[in-house]
Amino acid sequence: MHICIPVTEELQDTLGCRFVLYSVYLEGFLLCKVRYKDLHLWNEQIYRVFGNRLPKFPPKYYLAMTKAMTNERRLQLEQYLQQIVSDPVVTSSEIFMEYFKKLQMDTFNMPTVQLILRIYMPDGAAVELDVQTSDSAERVLEAALFKLGVSRELGEYFSLFITHKEAKGPFTVVKRIAGFELPFLTIWNLEDDQFQIEVRKWYMNPSNDAMLMGSTEAIDLLYLQAVQEFQMEWTRPTKDQQQKLQHCLKQQNKLKFLELMKTVEYYGYLHITSCTSDYPECDSEVTIWVGNNEMSCHFYSPGGHAENLRLSIKDLICWNVTLLPKKQEVMSPNHQHLELKFDYQQGSSLKCITIHTEQAFLLSSCLKKMLSERPVHRCKEELEIQVDKATCKSNIRPEQNGVHAKKQALLKDKREYCVVDNISDLDL
Repeated sequence: MHICIPVTEELQDTLGCRFVLYSVYLEGFLLCKVRYKDLHLWNEQIYRVFGNRLPKFPPKYYLAMTKAMTNERRLQLEQYLQQIVSDPVVTSSEIFMEYFKKLQMDTFNMPTVQLILRIYMPDGAAVELDVQTSDSAERVLEAALFKLGVSRELGEYFSLFITHKEAKGPFTVVKRIAGFELPFLTIWNLEDDQFQIEVRKWYMNPSNDAMLMGSTEAIDLLYLQAVQEFQMEWTRPTKDQQQKLQHCLKQQNKLKFLELMKTVEYYGYLHITSCTSDYPECDSEVTIWVGNNEMSCHFYSPGGHAENLRLSIKDLICWNVTLLPKKQEVMSPNHQHLELKFDYQQGSSLKCITIHTEQAFLLSSCLKKMLSERPVHRCKEELEIQVDKATCKSNIRPEQNGVHAKKQALLKDKREYCVVDNISDLDL
């Protein structure tokens, strides 16, 4: 997971005192807005639970801050939160879950109400869940898998994702929803109604399919995603494999289809298109497959030159994601300019490639996931993954909270409501 604070707003409280509101983004999506004083108070509370396991909290200033000091604090808070969300022990704790739930609910002025939330499957079918606006992704995933008949023990192999499907365009996996995120808020604040929440498998090594073969319901989910990958041409079967797979589809032989798919190139990989790169020359188009401990890049230069590059995860030295919003634009997934830059070893030389893609954060998460699935190389999980940002300051207007007709229909209780902001306006 990647935390960044690219947006700050200078505001005044009811007493006329100025303060800075920090917009915290998780993998390119607005997670919450928070003041330094509120994080400071929470850090004191969570420190009593975890002690020195926590990173050092940015120091408090008693005098007016200069612009340089304000920017330094922004970067320090960013680093602090990045280390916090990278610790699974902390993020799974009640004190963490409850605080970030409150931050998200307060940020979007959302009350806790019952609603029907649709969770989609790869074939477009959906299950309807009776949940609350304040339910976390972890809770929603458990409810979805329960309704689908998948045992709780297999929940670790699945996750919720934001996906996007245009009416006559490509299907895109946008991001994985973290366990402490509130899925309804994530989808509510997207401007495009073609975004949806989907349950998909969450592992990069196709051999993990074997762990799910004892569950008929889990096999159904694997089959639906495998069919999607095949029909979307994310995989590259030979003509013979394609004929056999088509026959299995007609016969609805799920186990045979999955068995054949295991032999198909790029089965179980994340497929990323609409990318450009500076390799082998500027503005080259690139198609990426990532999975099974490798990243495969197919480059097509403006001059007509084509080149394939297949890199093992162990050949990657480091990578970083850079978020570059345009000036005077609202920070949102619809206005992102992302690039992933990675260094890799080729023989005795070190090389660097930059890829521009709106799925840069997801690509980075998949690379990190592959590292975590390599038990022999657990030490590489400490690989430094940096997230650089361009700073956008306060005259950027807040996120819109417009209600789309489709989203409004999700709420059972459509009565008007007001929310009392419980965050104190006293400065430190």
